[in-house]
Amino acid sequence: IRNSYWQEIAFGDGFDVVPDKDDSRFGYAMSQQGFVSRYDHITGNNYTVRPTPPDAETKLRFNWNAGIGQDPFDNGTVYFGSQFVHKSTDKGLTWEVISPDLTTNDPEKLKQSESGGLTMDATGAENHCTILVIEPSPVEKDMLWVGTDDGRVHITQNGGANWTEVTQNIKGLPKGSWIPQIKASPRNPGEALLIANDYRRFNYTPYAYRTRDYGKSWERIVDASDVKSYTLSIVEDPENQNLLFLGTDDGLYVSFDSAGKWQKWTVGFPTVSTKDLTIHPRENDLVIGTFGRAAWVLDDIRPLRAVAADPGVLNSPIAVFDPPTAYQAAYQQPTGSRFGADALFNASNREDGAMITYYLKEGHKKGEKKSDPKEKTDKSGEEDDSEKTEITKDSIFVKIYKGQEQIRTLKYKTPKKAGFHRIYWNMDEKGPDRPSRTIRKRKREPGGVDVKPGTYRVVVSYGEEEDETMITVASDPRLNVSQPAIDEVYTASKKLEKFTQTAADAVEQLAQSKKIADGYQKDLKELDKEKFEEAIKASKEISKKIDSLIDIYVGKVDKRQGITRNPELTVMRRIGTAYQYVRSRKSGITPTENRLMEFAEADLKEALEKTNTFFKEEWKSYRESIEPLSISMFKETADINLE
Repeated sequence: IRNSYWQEIAFGDGFDVVPDKDDSRFGYAMSQQGFVSRYDHITGNNYTVRPTPPDAETKLRFNWNAGIGQDPFDNGTVYFGSQFVHKSTDKGLTWEVISPDLTTNDPEKLKQSESGGLTMDATGAENHCTILVIEPSPVEKDMLWVGTDDGRVHITQNGGANWTEVTQNIKGLPKGSWIPQIKASPRNPGEALLIANDYRRFNYTPYAYRTRDYGKSWERIVDASDVKSYTLSIVEDPENQNLLFLGTDDGLYVSFDSAGKWQKWTVGFPTVSTKDLTIHPRENDLVIGTFGRAAWVLDDIRPLRAVAADPGVLNSPIAVFDPPTAYQAAYQQPTGSRFGADALFNASNREDGAMITYYLKEGHKKGEKKSDPKEKTDKSGEEDDSEKTEITKDSIFVKIYKGQEQIRTLKYKTPKKAGFHRIYWNMDEKGPDRPSRTIRKRKREPGGVDVKPGTYRVVVSYGEEEDETMITVASDPRLNVSQPAIDEVYTASKKLEKFTQTAADAVEQLAQSKKIADGYQKDLKELDKEKFEEAIKASKEISKKIDSLIDIYVGKVDKRQGITRNPELTVMRRIGTAYQYVRSRKSGITPTENRLMEFAEADLKEALEKTNTFFKEEWKSYRESIEPLSISMFKETADINLE
């Protein structure tokens, strides 16, 4: 995610941006002193919609970060705060005042033009007795919550015709504290969460409250025993009221029991002033705004919802959670230079692949079987050694099923820490082996053809324990991909995988035979170089012959230094070229791909014929000349056929 992705939509010391729910091309962007504009992020045709005084004598006071709110029942209605609540029903073109002065209107706090210390404040940052938050209820029409920077809280239940102050009902809150956030309940009328702080007077005590009766009474839900510093933001999960997130000056906190207990988020998110929180309704992501450390996204909070709904999940040795739909997405190169300079900032993108979240009650313990220190993991954390499928708590196994057929096995080292963990499946099936000159033990299951869109069963196991869920794989919704095209690409890809596996089997048999011949050559030289001169010569010649056959499949060994290119058309190059075309064809297979597959098949059959002829004639003759030496190291060979 590059800085160049960001499009400036307005200017100033920017604060809240509120997209128009009718069309996100438009919206409201705010700066200091109440300067709010209506933006058009496509054309840049912005215009000022800052509220004006109701009469010639009234002077409006706007906070540095004034309150703004969009009506959830009418997308054309927006509210903005000075010392009054202003209402527009035409998206900011005209305004009316719908409240009295809701602040203390303390004259001692209205000397902004005289403030600033060594220098006068000319920015509006010192304005006081102003409205910080206007929060319309999403479940009750014409009900608004309003909070100010001098500690006052008001409500109206009739669109501003009448206002009730509820400040005096908030017990334990120092008079004059700031009220930077009120979050109306997404499900219950009269219910809201309130954030207050008093750090500007060197009081760093955290304050957060909940009311369920329109502010007639308030329950304190955060105090100094819960968090380390003052509170700044809060959000309740719209789907599970037990799940809450809290932003403080020292980071992010989460509660699974409706604020009964809080715990700090310590992994992957810094200790930083956490100014704002919201939950994306479609993606189920927690979006976090910080002071000084940019914006953050916690992908997919549904596993946390599951724990909030059933805390007993945490008593399971292992649990896997319902994942989001995984899209077989097309990816575009970012704007700007492909190879940026060292100082070019790039934020982490969301991981590619299907997200699978699981919970471990216990991490890897000392004394349990440990992984071979020589084992490596790939960038996704998958263990190199996937053939060791014995039951052990040393590893986490993830098995993917299409119906009853197991199509993929992934293996990961057991994390050292208990808690939530994520892996990403590339939405592929088990793939074929790849031809290699050397005899290598397969260190992990190779990936293969992309799966078809559909629903797959995911089984996550840890020792004797396992849990399972279902995952939906879908095509990129931006692409018009038909089912016949998907079937054609899948069938062609499986055919090319069969070519690859067949070539791998042939090359493996050749490599094993070469190892035998090289072994005889070495051993016979050591035993008696003169006595076994003919056998040594025969071994050397047969080894060269094998090399020439392997070359047909994978190409000659290129010992030139640097980046080289060998133009020869090998079997694997034929197969690779065909596969490259097939995989890129979202619209289905064309005569181009069919022709490339025919080329690959013809070359493979020719190579197999040469290979089988070699084993029936030259290798057989060589074996018959060596075996009487009574130091046999031979293995049985078989015909390799495509069909």
